[in-house]
Amino acid sequence: AVGMTAGVINPEAFSYGYERMRFIKPVFIGDTIRVKVTIKEKRDHPKRTAEGIVSELCEVLNQRDEVVLVCEHLLLVRKNGEAVQPV
Repeated sequence: AVGMTAGVINPEAFSYGYERMRFIKPVFIGDTIRVKVTIKEKRDHPKRTAEGIVSELCEVLNQRDEVVLVCEHLLLVRKNGEAVQPV
């Protein structure tokens, strides 16, 4: 489901991990899923001044609009106007 949103929010972002992942209902063969993404929070990265972390709330719904999975997907993103710093 998260792969369905890759590049939609920020095509240059890197997946930084997941938090609070919950499998609410099963998904069966033949089900159709869709993903609803809401930006929940953005914050500075504690060590990389040119980058920040964006938390997006991902809700996966089946064809009956039932929520089947919920998680927070963390993205590492470059701040506007900032140059990338070597690691």
